[in-house]
Amino acid sequence: MITYVVSIGAVLYRRIKHPELLPNCQWSLGRWGVPVNIAGVLYSSHAFFWCFWPEGTPVELSSFNWAVVMFVGTAILALVDYVFRGRKQYKGPVVLIDGYKGN
Repeated sequence: MITYVVSIGAVLYRRIKHPELLPNCQWSLGRWGVPVNIAGVLYSSHAFFWCFWPEGTPVELSSFNWAVVMFVGTAILALVDYVFRGRKQYKGPVVLIDGYKGN
């Protein structure tokens, strides 16, 4: 869910602040694009928040929701990989666009 929040949030930010920087698309929601993106971010945020709660109380080792531990562990591993390897190797899809003038 966090990937949806980030990706839809980034598009929503561009739609509101800098719509001229968005590339042309095959199809568009038109004036419904911003409300649909807002609904998507709100739903994804809500689902992300609630996915870490335990099924009931009291919380014991057998009823603990380990999703938060797995999420944080994976996020830390991904961040370490990005810091030491990924930021030097990754070239995003923007470099494949004709006429792109990168750094």
